[in-house]
Amino acid sequence: MLKLLTTQRYSVFTAVIVLTVICLIGSFWISWLIIPFLILAGLSALGIHDVRQNHHAVTKNYPLIGHIRFLFEKIRPEIRQYLIEGDKDEQPFNRE
Repeated sequence: MLKLLTTQRYSVFTAVIVLTVICLIGSFWISWLIIPFLILAGLSALGIHDVRQNHHAVTKNYPLIGHIRFLFEKIRPEIRQYLIEGDKDEQPFNRE
């Protein structure tokens, strides 16, 4: 069971590495595949950094996907302000 959880946890990271290798091999025949290769290589480097670091448990346990959590933390106030709060909520003032 633990092995199954580990493979699911790193599945996105593994998929990015596999796609990086496929794009590298494919770029020998199809020249435009170098652009996805460069993007995926950057994501692979970020994932390797995430696995090796010790500061954030979220990004260590869920490389690449953990960064989405930090993105949502940054845009949380805007989401609450424009999508969740109503016009009659009085913080900081009533809009009507």
